[in-house]
Amino acid sequence: MRIMAILLLLASSLRAVADFEAASQAYRDRDYDGAFKAFTELAKNGDARSQAVLAIMYKYGESTAIDLEQAFHWYFEAASQGYPPAEYNVGIMLVEGIGVTADPEAAKEWLSRAADSGHEAARDQFLMLTGDAETVKVSEPVAWSQNWNLRLPNDIRFQSPEDEINRYRTYRIQLGAMSSIAGARRLWQQALASSDSLLKGFEPVYREGKSGSTNVWRVQSGNFTSASSAGDLCSQYKANPRSETGCIVVSE
Repeated sequence: MRIMAILLLLASSLRAVADFEAASQAYRDRDYDGAFKAFTELAKNGDARSQAVLAIMYKYGESTAIDLEQAFHWYFEAASQGYPPAEYNVGIMLVEGIGVTADPEAAKEWLSRAADSGHEAARDQFLMLTGDAETVKVSEPVAWSQNWNLRLPNDIRFQSPEDEINRYRTYRIQLGAMSSIAGARRLWQQALASSDSLLKGFEPVYREGKSGSTNVWRVQSGNFTSASSAGDLCSQYKANPRSETGCIVVSE
């Protein structure tokens, strides 16, 4: 009986993986109606990855009206199962009051959980909130970081009308820093080549600055109106196994 139970559980797990991949392919093929229905069913059955994808679809109005409360709801459902990308997004939405009442203290808790699981963007955002570099102990990257492989369509550009909430602040993604402008340009080309078209249409911004006493050129891109929209791009960029640079959200 025990062996039969294990086999049934394994079959159920394999079926869930296959269903997720089928839904993901529909999404990549821009069959948003089919993807939305499939991810909704999987999300209601408790699949954390599908819950996080469904949150994205509500957030950007893909095959449904934009509904930030539903986006937060599904991110929260996935985060409650310990799924780090969702924990990160719950934290960001709590920071900015998107789809939920702003609660910086609760945001720190969720960002800290994601950071403890190796989510670098969560660590960076947590440190921006606290300024305490010793608070978060980041583990080695874990399996979830290689499984987030959906790509939002380029025409969405990781923006939504509700991003106007931060219209007086500009956010960018930063891919790294080099000691020379030539090195910075090479870094951008490297990131562009490894991003599987995710960065297509983006232009590089090279910002000269200092790291300690050393002059550096920071490689940035984008012109986002919220940390969450920039963070979405960073999360998906870093989840690509081919990506060879880091990605953090910066603001000015």
